[in-house]
Amino acid sequence: MKGIMIPIILIICLMGCAAALDVKNGVELRPGEAASEKLFNHGIGQPWVSGNPPSSGSFDMKFSQYFSINKGSASKRHIEAPKKHEIKNEMPTTVYFNYQMQAVPYTQYKSYPTYTGGNSLWIQGAKSWTQYAQVPQSSSLFLLATSSIGGNGYLYEIDPNGMLSKNGFYFYPGNSQISFYADTVGQHILLFIIGGQVSNSVVINVVPYTPSYQNPYPRRSYLSPV
Repeated sequence: MKGIMIPIILIICLMGCAAALDVKNGVELRPGEAASEKLFNHGIGQPWVSGNPPSSGSFDMKFSQYFSINKGSASKRHIEAPKKHEIKNEMPTTVYFNYQMQAVPYTQYKSYPTYTGGNSLWIQGAKSWTQYAQVPQSSSLFLLATSSIGGNGYLYEIDPNGMLSKNGFYFYPGNSQISFYADTVGQHILLFIIGGQVSNSVVINVVPYTPSYQNPYPRRSYLSPV
């Protein structure tokens, strides 16, 4: 029964995101908020704290640590297969939850049940992890999928047009790193499922690229040798 309910929940999530906005008690919600609320109402994940989301029309410098600007004309895949990844030398000082970027010290987060036994998904930065980031179009970033058991699963994405897609991947026990290429302007909502267990969702808000922008955080490669 649980295996049947998961696709139903994802369809409900998609229906709430097919339009650019949802409404709750007369207040407009952005796609990431609407999706998270619907999942939470079905007992999955965490509530998405309401508030004014960042503007989608201009870049916010506080997200600079989460992406790199691609140089050259080589084509890139939108989502790469997960690679096994060790984080012992890349521990963040802080993790940020939802649009409001609610800060929690990483040392405190490690005691949360989702860290010790569940599936979690983060956007990996140079100094912190976040569930929401704003990045320029044609940039790249890394997602960090954490699973205590690993195994075959699916990475789901709701694109800016409200279309739901899924990729079947093998997720490593512990941490898997997934490369994401920001090819389309708008909000991308992602989560993964292993063995019927659903992770939290992350939202990547892709904004038009401004060539004059310089990233103050030169991007080092996080990819571990296979």
